[in-house]
Amino acid sequence: MAGLRDRTIVVTGGARGIGLAICEAARAGGARVAVVDIDGSAAAGTATRLGPRCRGYALDVCDAAGFTELLESVEHDLGPVDVLVNNAGIAEASARIGEQSRKMIDRMIDVNLRGTINGTLCALARMERRGSGQIVNIASQAGRLGVPALAAYTASKFGVVGFTDAVRFEYRESGVRFTCVMPGPARTQMMDGTRRVPLVRLVTPQAVAAEVIAAIEHRREEVFVPRSSGYLVRFSGLLPPRWRERLIRFFGLEKVYSQTDPVTRAGYADRVERQTRMR
Repeated sequence: MAGLRDRTIVVTGGARGIGLAICEAARAGGARVAVVDIDGSAAAGTATRLGPRCRGYALDVCDAAGFTELLESVEHDLGPVDVLVNNAGIAEASARIGEQSRKMIDRMIDVNLRGTINGTLCALARMERRGSGQIVNIASQAGRLGVPALAAYTASKFGVVGFTDAVRFEYRESGVRFTCVMPGPARTQMMDGTRRVPLVRLVTPQAVAAEVIAAIEHRREEVFVPRSSGYLVRFSGLLPPRWRERLIRFFGLEKVYSQTDPVTRAGYADRVERQTRMR
């Protein structure tokens, strides 16, 4: 991981799950790491544990002005931002979109899509002036394949994929690189209480982090985790809607999020619900 040494990497949603694994992997590779999270205490604790070349910062990624201030603080503390990983995201399930609260729908769109746009615009303004840098947007395989019971989340991740594709084209000659990472369901709190089905295997946060680090080192533009899933996701996009639905039923995807256990999911659901009340 020599390509990370002495580079400054900013990771949103960095105190838990995939974001935490990315911070740990980046630090192990010699990077200076800005751990950014809506939970400032958790971000600070993670940064302390990772070592003196790391800092923790509190940020709601929906706050565009706050994102600009964050990057200014990071550059003051750690140096110019070389890589921004827009990882912060939330997912709350509802068997049918009409049964989900508008506040929850809005919050998912705001965090997952608007937060990614905010981060991209704020970092891009700095990186383009230098003619270098990389923005890594963590989407999902749900950004290519509609997932039942996750309509709002799916919409936000389709937006992240399309947004990344568009800005990559627009800034192709700028020297700034853009990467879209699309993990499958991951073994994080986001999956608490969801139903397990035989043909859907959870990837680990560490596996996603390893692919993110590889994408940074090799400037990859599009990454599926696991890599083999990319073939299936791309193939599904060629099918007509009814055949895509049959594929979803074959893998049991329609059961994963529509048949959740509310008791097991309560901790994650409560944390996300508190975020909707903050706005």
